[in-house]
Amino acid sequence: MSSVKAWPLLLLPLSLLSMGTADCPFPVLNGKFVLSSESILKNSFPDNSVAFVECAKGYVRKEGSTSITCLNGVWSAVELICKKIDCGEPTHSPHMSYVISDGTLFGAYIKTKCETGYDLEGSSHRQCLVSGWSGKAECILTTCNLPDPIEHGKMNAPRGKPEFNDVITFSCDDNYILVGNSSITCGEYGDYSSPPPKCKAITAPTKASTTTNKATTTDMTTASSRSHAITAPTKASTTTNKATTTDMTTASSRSHGGFIEALTTVSMSALAIIAVVLCGILGYRHLKHKGSYNTGEELRTKEELLLNQSV
Repeated sequence: MSSVKAWPLLLLPLSLLSMGTADCPFPVLNGKFVLSSESILKNSFPDNSVAFVECAKGYVRKEGSTSITCLNGVWSAVELICKKIDCGEPTHSPHMSYVISDGTLFGAYIKTKCETGYDLEGSSHRQCLVSGWSGKAECILTTCNLPDPIEHGKMNAPRGKPEFNDVITFSCDDNYILVGNSSITCGEYGDYSSPPPKCKAITAPTKASTTTNKATTTDMTTASSRSHAITAPTKASTTTNKATTTDMTTASSRSHGGFIEALTTVSMSALAIIAVVLCGILGYRHLKHKGSYNTGEELRTKEELLLNQSV
């Protein structure tokens, strides 16, 4: 009986020894670290075994050990320190700039931008990757299509394929007039500042305009002389004013003579009226003076004399 009870006591140290030498599970790491290709191929990790770690894609080693150890079924802490790859500023291309708002570390995006008058060809956004900045871009000078030739005119362009800020000028043939802008400029988006002009023929005056304005001629002197001529009077105006003629001097003299005659007539009429008024005033005074002897004053004087003599 005593020998049977002693067996469990002998097996206890063996069981404790087997528990202390347990294998470690497959290592689980965060996004910054991964197992090396050698460690990934292992099927088990017994006690005291070593596994190797490295920086994940997009990161580089800064410092610390690259190994971890299995102790009593537990992995030791990772001492490796990794940092993101820094792509730095991209190489500058002619007429190009970059908008960097998220930095230049792994995973960041930047925006490419061209100067005014240049077109972007390639990627408008680039990303920092393990191999550097993704994509390619280039700024190309903007060009405009050459306008069609204008009828009855000429076009002068600095080159066969106008570029940004190039100016194209236009002119018309003889007897034609330019309608629109005489010059147009190639813009930053490949269009012109205004549509091309046109040449229109210079038209002669129509028959209707000649009929309504018979006095208009190409001879300015004749036109000026005719503009000063007096229009012939109608029959009615001839009857009412016989002094009017087409001769400006005679008409002027007669008009002045008529004015003087009218003025003389008015003056004589005024003098006659003044004379009549004066005669009236004198007559009135004379009658008033004569009436004072007919009021009986002389008779009363005689009666008073007779009365005094009788007394």
